[in-house]
Amino acid sequence: MQVRPHRRHRPCAEAPLPPLPPVEEGRFREVKTGVLLLPSERVETSPGRHSLVRRFLVTCLGEADVIFGHLWAQLREMGWLGSQTVVVIVGDGAEWIWKRASLFERRCEILDFWHALEHAWEFARLRYGEGSRRADGWVHRIAQDLRAGHVQQVIARLKTLRPTTPELREKLDTLIRYYTDNAPRMRYDEYLRLGYGIGSGAVESAHKQVVHARLRQAGMRWSEAGARRLLALRLLLLNNNWELLGRLRMISLAAA
Repeated sequence: MQVRPHRRHRPCAEAPLPPLPPVEEGRFREVKTGVLLLPSERVETSPGRHSLVRRFLVTCLGEADVIFGHLWAQLREMGWLGSQTVVVIVGDGAEWIWKRASLFERRCEILDFWHALEHAWEFARLRYGEGSRRADGWVHRIAQDLRAGHVQQVIARLKTLRPTTPELREKLDTLIRYYTDNAPRMRYDEYLRLGYGIGSGAVESAHKQVVHARLRQAGMRWSEAGARRLLALRLLLLNNNWELLGRLRMISLAAA
């Protein structure tokens, strides 16, 4: 979303606010969101579908190191991080996530299952055509094999393909490289047996609730101080922590 270093101020009480700066002069800042939950509090509501009994959202308007610092501090505050705790980290494959996961000594890194399939879909659509039944069947077989923990067999099968165009070859090489690099994070059969979630849908849903539903409506642009304050209030609301409002440090808007 677009944020500005400072709020606009009226030259005098009767004067209108100065116009917003052009979009190209604004700064776009990314809000990062994490969801903390216990695997034991995932309830299967129907075959293959789970709901969360409890979750805790963490967010920040800042760099990647900041969100991981917030996650670590919140886990400690909630008493969820002990000497024998295994922290399960589900990510979409972004390198910045795995680089910072080492903050947790005992951890299990999981590549989001649906992101893994989306990469297969990109190749299948290019090879068989959009909406092709052959593409559906090809990706369905990969999904079954990945859920069964057969990522190495999938990679070996991909390497036997002979693309007919340079574009197909490039897309296939990208898919093979993506699966090879993330193979240690794709033991989905083991994760499911342990009761771990293999998708990052909870994070994507939380991010929409924290950011899109309130801070990214049409025409919205924020001062950085205003965005940070509203994010703090959104977390109190979504985490059902309104009793902590009195502890929230709020600088006067006039001073921002």
